[in-house]
Amino acid sequence: MRVLLGLVTLLAVIWAGYWALAARGLETGLSRWVEARRAEGWAADYAGLAVTGFPARFDTAFTGLSLADPETGLAWSAPHFAFTAASHRPQAITAIWPPSQQIATPREKIAVNAALMQGRLEFRPGPALALIGADYRFEDLRLTSTAGWMAAAGRADLTSAAVEGQADVQMIDLQAQAMRPPARLLARLDRAGVLPDVFDRLAMRATLSFDAPWDRRAVEDRRPQITRLDLDSLDAKWGDLELRAAGTLEVDAQGLPQGTLTLRATNWREMVEIARASGQLPAGVADNLTRALAFLAGRSGRPETLDIPLRFAGGSTWLGPVPVGPAPDFTIR
Repeated sequence: MRVLLGLVTLLAVIWAGYWALAARGLETGLSRWVEARRAEGWAADYAGLAVTGFPARFDTAFTGLSLADPETGLAWSAPHFAFTAASHRPQAITAIWPPSQQIATPREKIAVNAALMQGRLEFRPGPALALIGADYRFEDLRLTSTAGWMAAAGRADLTSAAVEGQADVQMIDLQAQAMRPPARLLARLDRAGVLPDVFDRLAMRATLSFDAPWDRRAVEDRRPQITRLDLDSLDAKWGDLELRAAGTLEVDAQGLPQGTLTLRATNWREMVEIARASGQLPAGVADNLTRALAFLAGRSGRPETLDIPLRFAGGSTWLGPVPVGPAPDFTIR
């Protein structure tokens, strides 16, 4: 009995020593990381930093945290930010953002509010902290910009997973409900006022290739940029409009896509009318496009469902043979 008691006591002392050393190392490492950012010209500061949770967890909490990267002009500040990990598995963390925080760019400041903003992230052990996988959840998310726009989502779930043997490739899964686009964008797209204010759903599965892996250098140096998008599926419903898409795009150094997505649109006539009302399509072009698309849809036997290529080239977006606007910019700041 004495031997067993002594063994238990010894293990407890060893564990307590491990936890104390690890907690001290974590706190020191984070402090030095902030100091290193300052040395690089960042605006980096915090009011407090503490590591608690003995003996089962490492609970790390910042207060008054602010970070600003002078190279990109991107800044983030929050009254508090916390992450926690099991003592025996410190490379798998749960990050918890506060209900209110702020993101700033050279053009605007965005207030971010959410009832829940949480992420579970797992990193490969080692100093690079390469991301293996992540799972984020947002509830009652609201973005309010000083530029005069507001966007929201009732709920969104985003997961990513690194592809084995390809450190710069991530598989992405997004599920979102009750998405509210900015009112100005909605008014521009739907001058006739026929669409609801909220998207019913948006679901996407894709594989993204980047020019660098997502690890600690993604924060310290520069964000990895998308070089290729393999879209397995996109499913969106907005009022009576239903869209599905799939395909592959190559993305150049300016963030502009090149390639074609196969687009399936239900109630496509309403989409053409929205483009006409928004001014994206002149009346004559819209009429010709409607006749051409009606012919294509009629050949499939489903006149309200259209399968057509959505092509990106030369900085423009083409719906079949018709240019419908500029190509999206995939640049990550």
